[in-house]
Amino acid sequence: MAILTDGVNGPVTGRLGNVIFYQVKGQNRARSLPRIPKRGRKPSPEQVMQRSKFRLMQQWLKPMKRIVRIGFGRCEPPKTGHNVAMSYNMRHAIVETENGFSVDPQAIRFSAGPLTPPVNAQVHQEGEMLHFSWDKPDIHAVLGDARTVLFVHNERNGLGCDKLYGSGADDCSDALATHFLSLLPGDVCHAYMAFVNAETGEVSDSVYAGQIVVVIE
Repeated sequence: MAILTDGVNGPVTGRLGNVIFYQVKGQNRARSLPRIPKRGRKPSPEQVMQRSKFRLMQQWLKPMKRIVRIGFGRCEPPKTGHNVAMSYNMRHAIVETENGFSVDPQAIRFSAGPLTPPVNAQVHQEGEMLHFSWDKPDIHAVLGDARTVLFVHNERNGLGCDKLYGSGADDCSDALATHFLSLLPGDVCHAYMAFVNAETGEVSDSVYAGQIVVVIE
């Protein structure tokens, strides 16, 4: 049964015959029911492949939720930053292997925007801190009051940690504590960084800063 929530001129929700009416972010939508219920349909090979890729990327981006809202946040509704990040990374960061699919860490991106990205970004470990460095931006760089956004992903357990609005772009160095990564000796971590303008919220493309093999003394 369909329901007129605001009278005859208002939106319709529910089922009317073979049509389902619903709302997404304030938009009224309708879709027809399939002839065969989804539960009874066997997924095609393409659907199985797409679902596998989707689950893989969903898991990889899970610890990035906070920063992709900023990094991909300038999108038109009803899209969200997470939607856009999923779409981009599924196209560019998933590779096919003999056993299925895997993520190419160097191709992962958590932001995309008009600011000049960090140049020659690098990372190294000192005790419980990961130290980032990059080249001083040149006079033509588009940055304004740009600050760092840092992210590190632990490949073994899927945990991540981030830092928002860190050092200024001209500082050429910043650091991130590793307490939330539950590190063990030999863990492989992947580091990323970008710039965000503290006044406008504009971002740069994120860049891969490098891989760290964890040493614990």
